[in-house]
Amino acid sequence: MSNEAYIVRRLTSPVQPTGVTQITDLKPNTSRRSLTYDKVPQSGYLSARLDNDNVTASVAANVTTKALSGLAAYFADVLASGATANGITPANADAMATAVIAVIDAGTALGLTEINAALAGVVASTTLVAGTSIGTVADVLKIAAGGKYTVPSGTAVQGGVAFKGSAAGMFYDDTYRQIYQTGSLTLSVNEGDLASLKAASKAVVYDAAGALL
Repeated sequence: MSNEAYIVRRLTSPVQPTGVTQITDLKPNTSRRSLTYDKVPQSGYLSARLDNDNVTASVAANVTTKALSGLAAYFADVLASGATANGITPANADAMATAVIAVIDAGTALGLTEINAALAGVVASTTLVAGTSIGTVADVLKIAAGGKYTVPSGTAVQGGVAFKGSAAGMFYDDTYRQIYQTGSLTLSVNEGDLASLKAASKAVVYDAAGALL
């Protein structure tokens, strides 16, 4: 069973700048760990708000006119419309991203059921995995937690024609830090730094399936 965890910044007002809110009670501590024995640092700063470039504004003749990053770009790259098996439109990609972000900001679960409900609320029967769609819950959670998914300029966004069936984009993970379900994370979620961030509606923490921790 996967033991990844995802710490996701929620929209709060005012939003603190990235690099201000620290999470210091996860182990191994990034700044104090043994580089020989502690290979996977866990503590650090609350990640930036998830990327979500607008797709509609950057598509002409069914292809992107510049590189786009984030959730809407991901959906445009990997989803087929459930009703037709064609690709989704740019406007649908943006609307689906908005719907999923609303789930995050509500502080509720973000598993396959919740994601699919958000997608199908925009285009009936569309899901991450049905038909020729090739999305995954793990990808959505990673983007939500600050992973940078980017599609290049010239990526097909194929509303109205058959879905291309393969992804053009990829993750660029130079700054992304994967978090895992450790004892220290459980303590933090229950009574430490993450508990405080959750109580202040600044963050939500998910397990590998998108259930709340």
